[in-house]
Amino acid sequence: MAHGMPSNAQPESGIDDWRGPDDPDCPYNWPMWKRIYMTSIPAFLCITVSFASSIYTSGAKDIGQRFGVSHTAALLGLSLFLWGLGLGAIVAAPVSEHYGRRIVYLTTVPIFGLFILGSGLAKNFATLIACRCLGGFFGSAVVSVGGGTNADLWPPALTGLVYPFYFVSPFLGPALGPVIGGFVSEKKDFRWLEWVILFMVAFSYLYSIPQFETYKKTILQKRNRAEKRANPSTTPQPKLKSTIPSGAVIQRIVLKPFKMLFFESIVLFMTIYMAFNFAVFYSFFAAFPYVFGRQYHFNPGQEGLTFIPIALGCVIGFLAVVYIDRRTYPALEAKYGAVPPEYRLYGAMVGCALNPASLFWFGWTADAGVSWVSPVIAAVPFAVGNIMVYSSGALYIMNSYGSLHGASALSANSLLRYAAGGAFPLFTVQMFSVLGIGWASSLLGFVSVALVPVPWVLYKYGHRIRQHSRYITIPRAEAPLEDGVRV
Repeated sequence: MAHGMPSNAQPESGIDDWRGPDDPDCPYNWPMWKRIYMTSIPAFLCITVSFASSIYTSGAKDIGQRFGVSHTAALLGLSLFLWGLGLGAIVAAPVSEHYGRRIVYLTTVPIFGLFILGSGLAKNFATLIACRCLGGFFGSAVVSVGGGTNADLWPPALTGLVYPFYFVSPFLGPALGPVIGGFVSEKKDFRWLEWVILFMVAFSYLYSIPQFETYKKTILQKRNRAEKRANPSTTPQPKLKSTIPSGAVIQRIVLKPFKMLFFESIVLFMTIYMAFNFAVFYSFFAAFPYVFGRQYHFNPGQEGLTFIPIALGCVIGFLAVVYIDRRTYPALEAKYGAVPPEYRLYGAMVGCALNPASLFWFGWTADAGVSWVSPVIAAVPFAVGNIMVYSSGALYIMNSYGSLHGASALSANSLLRYAAGGAFPLFTVQMFSVLGIGWASSLLGFVSVALVPVPWVLYKYGHRIRQHSRYITIPRAEAPLEDGVRV
């Protein structure tokens, strides 16, 4: 079967559906270069936005001195940025489902850039953190809509290969932020960190301007209007539904992610696990300067370089997820057609043990004053495990809830992840100073150990849980978990 339509889609009049499996307007049938280009746009934009979140921490000391605030207060610029990302995700994804993906990218990125400019020009601390918060809110569009763009472009069989390219960007961007920011902050003040972000925004936005619309409803609406202009007819033509959603629809869409978070077990437990790992990841942006600055007497440039292993671990984790998915999913799909989403959890099941092991390793070697090489290397397995859990978990959620409900489930996931990610840096330094490096890291490690069973439990009981979901319809021909395909 051609990739023009999902197997369960039926061609209709061409007004509100594709004109068959080979419809050239369907993104599945676009040339490969076009689809790769469109996949790269949200990835680059997401790297830029997430980079903007962490590079700020390199100037936290300078911000505290200039505006007369404590180091914890200075870190509010990071926390509010992340909270803005989480809140904006709830709004941006539904908006893209009514007006299309392209308009969301092209309108929100310049506004994001303007608030970054405002952050760099801020004359007082209140203006700085307000601009950072609003910058995060408008930057959230590229984070939350990117999953929808990829779903528009690639059939389910290829999602395990393509999606990790996008999933790694919210981690790769923050990992690179302090690497560059550390050296910039040594020579310049905090404002130059915002200028670096602006340069990246300008480059990624110019790269994204030639983009194409990928959202099905918007493509069909545009085609319908063009054909009516070219062939005017006295016979009324069927029309697609209005693109202006009613207040009731908006309310239902915005509330839906919260309902799924609290009433869908798969969303709740996987999101708690992913949110905790994400929060620990962002706590490193406060912990690393504390540990390597005080314990090993690194300067800001050297402190930034300690994040390179995290970037390396992100790449390794991404490659591991792709490898595991390619070893399992295609064979099952060829045999059964419908593959249980639980097979997407293999990456999380492999990577979940790396997180607590890394935290114990990092904490106690740094606390004992072992060479700085050991705690630096210890960050690698955490990044690997973090990416494996996040990518596998996001793929599992999307496969479980499909294109209709998956975006709302991931919106809820983003909200909780960024809420936790913004909160942890505010108490990380206090925790490390009171408990000590070893026990503070161990506390995080013990919580991580408690969460290790989550992907294993969902793998074993996920099918039964999905049977009781109000949002999931399980195909009759779904492959059995006892099939025997292993990595």
